[in-house]
Amino acid sequence: MRFLIFISGMVLFAAQAVAGEYDFTIPEAQKKSYELGGRLESRYIYHQLDDESTRYKLTYFQDDPGAATHEFKESLELSATWKKEIFQAVLLTRHEFSDTWAESGWTHDVYEGYVSLRPSPSLTLDAGKKQVSWGKGYAWNPAAFINPAKDPDDPGLSLEGRSQIGMDLIKSFTKGPLANVGVTALLLPVMEDWANTDLGEDGDLNLALKLYLLWQDTDLDFIFFDGPDQPQSFGFDFAKNMAENIEIHGELALRKDVSRLILDETGNTRQTKENPMDFLFGVRYLNTVDTTFIAEYYHNGSGYDKEETKDFFIYQEEAFSQWLSSRNASVMQQAAQKTRSYYSRGNFGKDYLYLKISQKEPFDILYFTPYIATIVNLQDSSFNLQPGLTFTPITNFELNLRVSIPMGPDNTEFGEKPDAFRPEIWVRYYF
Repeated sequence: MRFLIFISGMVLFAAQAVAGEYDFTIPEAQKKSYELGGRLESRYIYHQLDDESTRYKLTYFQDDPGAATHEFKESLELSATWKKEIFQAVLLTRHEFSDTWAESGWTHDVYEGYVSLRPSPSLTLDAGKKQVSWGKGYAWNPAAFINPAKDPDDPGLSLEGRSQIGMDLIKSFTKGPLANVGVTALLLPVMEDWANTDLGEDGDLNLALKLYLLWQDTDLDFIFFDGPDQPQSFGFDFAKNMAENIEIHGELALRKDVSRLILDETGNTRQTKENPMDFLFGVRYLNTVDTTFIAEYYHNGSGYDKEETKDFFIYQEEAFSQWLSSRNASVMQQAAQKTRSYYSRGNFGKDYLYLKISQKEPFDILYFTPYIATIVNLQDSSFNLQPGLTFTPITNFELNLRVSIPMGPDNTEFGEKPDAFRPEIWVRYYF
């Protein structure tokens, strides 16, 4: 296509030359009112299973998946943007076919679908479903109360937006230490089956506010979130470049009257109300040979310490023993129900360390970036090790390889993962 455009341009140039007119003025290209794009991805995941782990027993107690399972995912993301003067419309959809050992099928989601009005450079009004990316953390965002939860194993993945009515107001200053002030206000309605169902009951209306300041080259955010079925929450984050190659960032969050479920080794549960404080501190450093280091410490105020985590896994092991002797499936079904709130949180421990080291184009191999990352549960000393690489041999084409190796003793978070070894490979094409 580019070759045809080039040839067409040369023909037109030659025609003008023959006519005797030499006008080298290039007219300004008219900006299109719309943009279309997308991403095509094919992913394969190999699960080398650990049949001694409690999570494996909980999942497969009635099945025999064998020593390993395979997972295939084909996905397509389509994006469209239309702009006309002060008006803009955005649409982003995701379509995925997943084939796993247990099931296969399609899912279709609208990640974004909103309209935006910008009556002045300082004011933007939005309505619809829009992605929210508050917070400064790389692997976790404790102060970003309305963000969909990141996958710490893959924090760069696109996340589904929030249905909202929003306003952004920003003001810039030319003098003094305060360069910018921004205010964001969002109303997040809960509508059964399709809008913000994880934020409350049908008909609830939640409020999120963010005050942004750029103060002496430091980004500051003050965040507030509240709703009929949500804990009142206060957050703060910051990010600052200490030097050209060193950046620090952090987040602090306080939530009031948060329900916390505690499961003991006998299967008894108790519910408490707490005011947990979460915080994160991180640093990003780039050295002279293009090695990037990202490190973050995360304290999860409502998470579970070493002993609570141990009791959680002991209970599951005991439930499995009861099932072996009785073959009563309800024992394991009850265990699955009681543990659901733990497993749905991703990392449910209390203290974590995240570290990622990546090297750009080692040995002068162009467009090649290997890396190694790890998440460590500092309470029980278990961790997940992830070596990987990214290779972009041609424009818009990306090849990725990553291996997850969870390690730890019995009754620890990563020691009880169902996968002993999980390599995955995926290719992406952007258009």
